[in-house]
Amino acid sequence: MSKTWPKRFSLTKSPLPEESKDTLCTNWFSIYVAAALSFVGTVQFSLYFSSIWPYLQIIDRSIDETQFGWVIAIYSVGQIVSAPLFGFLSNKICQVRLPLIIGLCLMFLGNVSYLCLEIVQLPKFYILLFCRCIVGMGSGNVCLLRTYASTASTVKDRSRAIAFVTCGQALGATSGPAFQLLFTFISYPGFSLFGPLNFNLFTAPAYLACLMNIAGVIVLIMCFEEYYAGLEEAKAKECGGEEEKNAENEQQQKQAKLPPYDLLACLVCYLSRFTQMFVQGNLETIGSPYAMMMFAWSEQIAVQVTAIAQSLVGAITFGTYILYISLKSKKELNCRLSCILSFVGLIIFHLITFSWPFLPTPVTTFNETQSQMEPRPVGCNATKFSWCQNLSQVNVWLFYSSYVVCIGLAFPVLNIAMNTLFSHILGPRRQGTQQGFFQISGTFARLIGPVLMSNLYTLRGPNLAWTMELAVAGATLFMWLIFYGRMVPLLSTKRRSLSAATSFSRLEDGKLSTSGSMQSIGEEETEKESDQQRTEEANNENGKNNGGTKAEPIRRHNTLSKTLAVVLERDGKLSVAH
Repeated sequence: MSKTWPKRFSLTKSPLPEESKDTLCTNWFSIYVAAALSFVGTVQFSLYFSSIWPYLQIIDRSIDETQFGWVIAIYSVGQIVSAPLFGFLSNKICQVRLPLIIGLCLMFLGNVSYLCLEIVQLPKFYILLFCRCIVGMGSGNVCLLRTYASTASTVKDRSRAIAFVTCGQALGATSGPAFQLLFTFISYPGFSLFGPLNFNLFTAPAYLACLMNIAGVIVLIMCFEEYYAGLEEAKAKECGGEEEKNAENEQQQKQAKLPPYDLLACLVCYLSRFTQMFVQGNLETIGSPYAMMMFAWSEQIAVQVTAIAQSLVGAITFGTYILYISLKSKKELNCRLSCILSFVGLIIFHLITFSWPFLPTPVTTFNETQSQMEPRPVGCNATKFSWCQNLSQVNVWLFYSSYVVCIGLAFPVLNIAMNTLFSHILGPRRQGTQQGFFQISGTFARLIGPVLMSNLYTLRGPNLAWTMELAVAGATLFMWLIFYGRMVPLLSTKRRSLSAATSFSRLEDGKLSTSGSMQSIGEEETEKESDQQRTEEANNENGKNNGGTKAEPIRRHNTLSKTLAVVLERDGKLSVAH
C-alpha cells in the first residue's frame, strides 16, 4: 500500500513537511480538522438520546426498557472492538487518514440504516442493534485524533493541540441534546425527503450525522495533510520506504532509542478515564428519571430542566477550552494537580447531592393505584420501590448548581490535563494502540456503568448508586496520590543522554548533582583521605621514573567507586551513557 497521497489543497499558512525540513512546526490546520472530526465522532453518541426511545414506542412498542438498554450499550461494544483495531491499522500503515475515512464511512452506513428503520419489514430491534453497533465502531477512530494531535504537534504546542481535540470531543458529548431541540418543531411523520424516507424530529439527527460524515471524508481527502512534527527524526523515518530505511540504517543505529514508557502511569490514566466516563455516563442515564423521582416533576419538565442544565455544562466546557487555548502561559498548567482537583470536584458533587437522612423534606410518593390516574402522579412510586419511604429530598437549586459548577469544570479540566499528561507519559512515539486502549477504558465504563447504576437504583435507590460512584472516584483519587511521583512525562532521548553524560563527568570529579538536591557527594571521602593524598603525591613526585604514577589512577578509581555506591544508595539507580 502506498504511504503517500495526492497533493491536497493548502488552506493554511502552517508549514508542510517539504517546507520545514530544518525546523519542526505544528501544522495547525490539520489540528483544527482533527478537532472538528472529534466532534463529529463524539456527537453521534449523544445525538439520539432524547428521541430514540419515543421513536421506538411509535414504530415497535414490543421493545421494552431492557432491550433499550442493550441498544444503548451496543454502541460502546462497537467502540471497544474497533478502537484498538484502528490504532493497530494506523501504526501498521503509519498514517491516520485512511482509518479515519473508514470510521466515517462506517458511521454513515449506520446512520443510513437508522433512516430505513421504519420502512424495513425485519425485526426493528435487531436492525437498531446493527445501526448503533456500526456507528459505535465508526466512532472508535476518535482515539486516532488524539494520537495525531499528540504526535503532530511540537512539545511547546502539544498541550494546546490536544486541547483542541478534547474540546471537540467535549462539545460533541454535550451538544447532542441541543441539536435535538432544533428539530422538535418537525412533528411525526414529517415530510418525504427521499421516497419513503421521511424527515421528522426522530430522523433529523440521522440526516445531520450523515452530512457531517460526508463533509469529514471530503475534508480528509482534499485538505488534510499529515505532518508529525512531534516525532523524533529517527521515529518519523520509520514510515519511509524500504530503500530509505536501508540507506539510513547506519545513522539510525547510532541514535539512542526511546526508553519504554511507564506502564503503571498508563494504567492510572486508564483508570482515570474509566472513572470520568463512568460518572458522566451514569449521570446522563438517570438524569431525567432521577429528576422526576426526586423533585416530583413531569416528563416534560424533567427533560427541559435537564437539557438546560446540560446546556450550561456545555457552555462552561466550551468556555474552559477556549480560555485554555487562548492563554499564552499554557506551560504553567500542572497536569497532575489539575487531575487531582478534578476528582476532588467529582467527590464534592456527590457529597453535596447525596440524599442524607438528616435532610428535612421527604420525597413525594404515590402508589401503583394512583399511577393509572390521569394526569399521571409524580414523585417516587412507593409500590415499585420500597426505599421511597426513607428517602429525603435534595434541594433542587443545590443539586443543579453543584452539577453545573462541579461537573462543568471538572470534566473539561480533566480532559485537558489527563490527555496531555498521557501523551507526555508515552513520549514522542506513535501512540495509536495506547490511545486505543485509553479510549476503550472510557467506553467500557459507558458499557457497564449504566447497567450497574440502573440495577442499584432499582434495588436500593439513588443513595447506593451515589455511594458506588463515590467509591470509584475516591479509589482513583487515592491512586493519584499514591503514584503522584510516577505521573511524569517521559524524558526524551537527548535529555536522558545529556543528563547521564553530565552525571558521569561529574562522577569523575567525585561530585554529582541530581535535580538540584545532591551536592559534592565525594567531598566527604576527599576530606577523609587528604593526608593519604599528600603522601601519595610525594611518592609520585619522587618515583616518576619508577612507575609511581600508578597510585593516582588507583586513588581516583577508589573515590569513583565510593561515589557510585553513595549515589546508588540515595537514588536507587543511575543511568550512565556509554
